[in-house]
Amino acid sequence: MFNRDKAESSRWTTGHEGAAESGGPPENVHKESLMMELTRLVQKVMKESSWWERRGVDCSILTAAFLCLPPAFLLLGSHHLLWFLLGMLLMGVAHAVITVKGTHLASHGALSESQTWGKFWSIFFIEICGSFSAQAGIHGHIKMHHAHTNVIGLGDSSVWKVPFLPRMVYLFIAPLSVPLITPLVALAHLKGHSSFAVARTLLMIALGLYSQYWLLINVSGFRSTQGALFCMLVSRAMFSVPYIHVNIFQVRTKSLFCSSFIQNANLKQSVFKKKKTCLKVYKIALLKQMVNPIIYSTN
Repeated sequence: MFNRDKAESSRWTTGHEGAAESGGPPENVHKESLMMELTRLVQKVMKESSWWERRGVDCSILTAAFLCLPPAFLLLGSHHLLWFLLGMLLMGVAHAVITVKGTHLASHGALSESQTWGKFWSIFFIEICGSFSAQAGIHGHIKMHHAHTNVIGLGDSSVWKVPFLPRMVYLFIAPLSVPLITPLVALAHLKGHSSFAVARTLLMIALGLYSQYWLLINVSGFRSTQGALFCMLVSRAMFSVPYIHVNIFQVRTKSLFCSSFIQNANLKQSVFKKKKTCLKVYKIALLKQMVNPIIYSTN
């Protein structure tokens, strides 16, 4: 035990001396060592994990959500109120899973190891299903949110800021307008992008909205445009209130967990003790891409 401690002390001393000789402060060496150590452990967990753990679970959930859509459209054509409400519920659940879980995984490139397929899935989930810009979504989530967690104006978790509204309206009524606001925000984020990117985003958003409208008219049997549009609004806004609440508060817990995790005196021992907890908090498929922003945001 003494020899191990002595070796560790010698290793750190040598590293600090090397940093001093190269003009770098010891704190930077310590941060880089923590980052390299955590990265190595995350890569080890990734290699030891099966395909089912890395992607199978998430793909199964997304597949189940898509399989809910056919019965949802058919039930929405029923004249019985109970079946109609069940169809509305199924469509709302499917939309929430696809647009929240699907877009998040796609923004991290966690649905495929291929960059080509990763780009395809990001456009499909973020633009067609989520009615938002893929480029703006990925930049805002990966480059800003994860890199500047809880930094107001950069990486704070809340994308919902309407301070002039009363509290109850802000939390429980205004979020119902998220389906209407999202495409408008996407248009604002398209400024400065290439003409091709703007045209593609507008086309994909229009394709996603029109596809749902067409299915409601031709499969569900809606006879009026107003009824189909109202059904689209209800299904897309069904889980917007809990989404906004999670969006506001969830990152606070994550940053606190990371701070206590990284600041432990014995990093290696802490990692192995908390590995199961860590995997419950973060999906294994996202750990590798989140490790650097986590460390920089907590130091």
